[in-house]
Amino acid sequence: MKLKGQHIKKERTDLFREFYLEYKDKVYKYAWMHLKEEDLALDIVQEVFARIWVRFDELDHTQNIKAYLYTAARNAVFDELRKIQVKGTYATLEGARPPQVDNSTDESLAFKDLEKVYQNAIQQLPTERQRIFLLSKMEYLSNTEIADQLGISVNTVRDQLVKANKSVRTFVLAHFDVSLAVLIFLRIL
Repeated sequence: MKLKGQHIKKERTDLFREFYLEYKDKVYKYAWMHLKEEDLALDIVQEVFARIWVRFDELDHTQNIKAYLYTAARNAVFDELRKIQVKGTYATLEGARPPQVDNSTDESLAFKDLEKVYQNAIQQLPTERQRIFLLSKMEYLSNTEIADQLGISVNTVRDQLVKANKSVRTFVLAHFDVSLAVLIFLRIL
């Protein structure tokens, strides 16, 4: 009985190896095309095929396996792009913050005032527009993800974000020293 089990494992491994060799370059090219970084593209290939290996026995090989593979690669690339966006936003916000060494400086106080004005600007938005704005700016969801979550069209999300950004910008500039607000605010949004 052990020999039969080992034989099945070898067949599964061989089948997966063939599958991997046939599609790894396509996944790599897709990832590289979106990420423009070799190491990240290689990580995507590894991640996609590791996920497929775990579920390889469950896959219906009579279905369009290319479509499944494309979806897995697309999701992995989107996850990576989202991570990059979050890291970039965090770095930008950290770069915009005044040094922590001296909290009593005028810059530090001005930044805190600006943060309050910014939060007030968000609070002034209509409820649904505010929700869309926060999902985009604070939870880093794409327009499509927001549309799916709220059951609205992507065009509605896009339109509401444009209006929200304009409204927040206008509110901040009206309630804060313009020169300082522009410098700091451009880093926040």
